[in-house]
Amino acid sequence: MTPVFETEFLRLIRSRKFKLLFLVTIFPAVIYLLSPNASGTGVEPLKKGFEDLFADLLPNYWLGIIGQLIAVIIMSDLIAGEIDRGTIRLILARPIGIGEFLAGKFLAGLSALLVLFGIPYAVVWLYAPLPYRAGLAGVKALAVDFGAVLASTAVILAFLGALSMFLAVLVRRPLYATLATFGILFLGQFLLPQVPYFEHPERLTLGYQALVMLKAGFESLSVTGTPWKTAVAFAVASASLLLVTWLLLVKGEFPD
Repeated sequence: MTPVFETEFLRLIRSRKFKLLFLVTIFPAVIYLLSPNASGTGVEPLKKGFEDLFADLLPNYWLGIIGQLIAVIIMSDLIAGEIDRGTIRLILARPIGIGEFLAGKFLAGLSALLVLFGIPYAVVWLYAPLPYRAGLAGVKALAVDFGAVLASTAVILAFLGALSMFLAVLVRRPLYATLATFGILFLGQFLLPQVPYFEHPERLTLGYQALVMLKAGFESLSVTGTPWKTAVAFAVASASLLLVTWLLLVKGEFPD
């Protein structure tokens, strides 16, 4: 797994696409730097302001439509690109197993996504204590909240990555795989909930489920759900999608 992971991860973070997408993910952090709108001073107002900020931006931006599209763009190309270029057979002919190939690709894509999302989160975390005049104590006080945000983001991104790779093996074209994955996500989160028979349609979105997981670290969230059950459900779903993807790769016939 290590050679596949290293090669793919370096390719991703050096790509022009990665740099363009980074500008999109860093945008809210830049806006926050320019206008932090601190309400009070000290650790307690800082924690409340930080949690309120991420309770708004996480479901509505970073893990909303924009963030989900970024994850799909990155992850859909990892395998579909190899199939489309005809290099998949050459790669699988090397002395690496299909499981190693799939795991390396998945972890490389997920790691690249965590860099894309983690840097903006870290910028807010490290800068937020300044306008609140909380200093180093503020940085330490927000460490648990920062960890909760990054962990919940990783769980959602892993699910998005597994779904993208599964559909990429079926569709086999990067653009079509991206459109298919995003279409399913949009249908499941924003069109089906419009049916009047659904109660609490907001709970069907990935952003809402990210907030449920954030309850493990945040103190002021009023969302329905159990953090550990939600995390386990997403982990099982991601593992199941990767298993099916592995089976498709094992049994698949790919053009030269």
